Amino acid sequence: MSRRARHLNCSDLESTQDTRQAGGTAVAVSSGSYRGIDQVTATLTAGRPTRRGATSPAGRDSSMLPRPAGCDRRSSFTIKWLTTDLRWAKGMTGTPDVLIVGGGVMGLAIALKLRQASLSVTVLSRNFLEGASHVAAGMLAPGAEDLPPGPLLDLCRQSLQRYPDWVQKLESLTGQSVGYWPNGILAPRWQRPVDVSDRPDTQGRWIDAAQLSHYQPGLPTELAGAWWYEEEGQVDPRSLSHTLLTAAREAGVEIHEGVEVQGFVQRSGQVQQVQTTAGPMRADHYVLATGAWSNDLLPIPVTPLKGQMAAVQVPPDAAPAQPLQRVLFGEDKIYIVPRRNGRIVLGATCEDVSFTPGITAAGMAHLFSKAVQLYPPLRDFPVQETWWGFRPTTPDEAPILGPSTCQNLTLATGHHRNGILLMPITAEIVSDYILGRVTPLLAPFTWQRFERSTPALPVPLPTTPAMTLLATPSSPNQAPQGFEDTPLEIAGRKFTSRLMTGTGKYSDFEVMRQAIAASGSEIVTVAVRRVQTNAPGHEGLAEALDWSKIWMLPNTAGCKTAEEAVRVARLGREMAKLLGQEDNNFVKLEVIPDAKYLLPDPIGTLEAAEQLAKEGFAVLPYINADPLLAKRLEEVGCVTVMPLGSPIGSGQGIRNAANIKIIIENANVPVVVDAGIGTPSEAATAMEMGADALLINTAIAKAQNPVVMGQAMGMATIAGRMAHTSGRIPIKAYASASSPLSGRITE
Repeated sequence: MSRRARHLNCSDLESTQDTRQAGGTAVAVSSGSYRGIDQVTATLTAGRPTRRGATSPAGRDSSMLPRPAGCDRRSSFTIKWLTTDLRWAKGMTGTPDVLIVGGGVMGLAIALKLRQASLSVTVLSRNFLEGASHVAAGMLAPGAEDLPPGPLLDLCRQSLQRYPDWVQKLESLTGQSVGYWPNGILAPRWQRPVDVSDRPDTQGRWIDAAQLSHYQPGLPTELAGAWWYEEEGQVDPRSLSHTLLTAAREAGVEIHEGVEVQGFVQRSGQVQQVQTTAGPMRADHYVLATGAWSNDLLPIPVTPLKGQMAAVQVPPDAAPAQPLQRVLFGEDKIYIVPRRNGRIVLGATCEDVSFTPGITAAGMAHLFSKAVQLYPPLRDFPVQETWWGFRPTTPDEAPILGPSTCQNLTLATGHHRNGILLMPITAEIVSDYILGRVTPLLAPFTWQRFERSTPALPVPLPTTPAMTLLATPSSPNQAPQGFEDTPLEIAGRKFTSRLMTGTGKYSDFEVMRQAIAASGSEIVTVAVRRVQTNAPGHEGLAEALDWSKIWMLPNTAGCKTAEEAVRVARLGREMAKLLGQEDNNFVKLEVIPDAKYLLPDPIGTLEAAEQLAKEGFAVLPYINADPLLAKRLEEVGCVTVMPLGSPIGSGQGIRNAANIKIIIENANVPVVVDAGIGTPSEAATAMEMGADALLINTAIAKAQNPVVMGQAMGMATIAGRMAHTSGRIPIKAYASASSPLSGRITE
């Protein structure tokens, strides 16, 4: 039965003794009685709340809890907690109640709330500095963002109201500032709106141009006025992130930095464990809070939206030291955010370029031009810093919160431009859900809304132009009658289609399913970390595709070393067995340490291939178009070689045709051209060169109409194969008339 934690003031503790049962042994706790056990804060727990989806009672009692209000963090008074289960008294080195994947502000805030409820929590973070919070401006701006009335605006307003309390508690607990400044937001307009009546939903009101100088001097005289949101403001997201990290650690949250999660292992509607670079990890409950990278682990519609930002510094001799006292939010979503220390943050571009890194001249030119137009004094301020990051965006630009299709996996991702703003309310409603307390605020943000024909949230969704397929997706591409071809044979297994496809980068499972069916592909590659038996989306991957008709090709995407690739390949073989393919020993081998160009490591690939071949795998290695490496891989036992046409996802086409032709001429195993193909004509070209098969994913998944593009790629593969087997005409240096010269009419 769930019981709430009982919090005591420091003054209460001096005369308090608490006796309880721990593992069948009475345990007494009193001031200054015990030594050698971790010191914990002045909070006593009478029991643990029940966790949603837990497979069995925890049976644990003691934990390190956040300091309650009224306790001086510098006080020498502490409680020594004695328990028969030392693992849990000493920082949760066993199986935690909750494991959170993602160490950004969202993951840390949820962890802190769950610790306050007496649960043991572990957070896994690949790179603490990678989160969107480190590249945000920190605006708290539901009104200035001009969100339409509805659930998202309601959620943002609720979160804004909670910010002062969160700030007070965090700063009190840690002694650190989060840079909270409720200085109001001005949203200038170059033209006067038709309707300038007050906006009660966001407490916004119109300020005419004549009054603007009272709110912020130095604005352009051409402005017609501005919307003023007096309840809104900002925090410093970098300070907030570090303060949350400190608070979580002090509260007893176990944080593992530098650990990458590769996949959720699921069975019967439960997550059994997470597979990580540090080995498997288990918990009673799991939370996904990886932001823009969420789709790497689960096929939910969260994609990265790049933003480039900059900061300028007010000159040290300027008076006043910070002339900008209000956040400025322009009509084109360009914003200018002042800090009290004279720093001014400028943001941000919105670029749908996947995870393309770096600052661009065009991005900075746009940003500085718009910012100076909005606040001319900026032109004389020196540039202090430039940076970029990736927002986690969903099709309706609202977060995905709450339950997944696994009873013990909760989602907290996809916050778009409002992650910092939504941190308090997300932590509250997600932790409440895990503890069995469901709020009506949660329902509109379920992943299931993307199944509906009408979106649940009042945000326009992008549309795709309608096209008519030449054949239905249920009728795969087939060669025309009269053309007889030998089947594609790999490791003794025969396939009719010579086009392999993937499962990544699709907007949802239904589009993926239709596109693969339209392509006629019989081999579908899946990153092992994405293999889910019951993953969120329209349905689990196991149900999305008919694995009795499609051969799964597990791949080792994301592996940087040979050793890591071998481990993931072994996991992939087990995953294939779970899908009913007991005899599937295929693996697409990828060893890619290069994060920018995604070029494969030839030495690591050869080492991993040799080991996997010895273990009985049918290895399909992804390589540069290196004829010598291809031959060596064939010699160690690989069943194909897969030279790249150009870098992964680049759409550059076949950039190394000469080397690929040499590989084809000398290979005794099938040659599969993999990566870089962007159009059906390029697919046909690769097949005309004599390639045995193609692997195409991005060009289909990211097309405006993936289903039609899937069919086009299937047709192009067939056309290229037919052209190759038919034999082209010789290339001549001179013309040859098509019409015969004999029998012509002469003058």
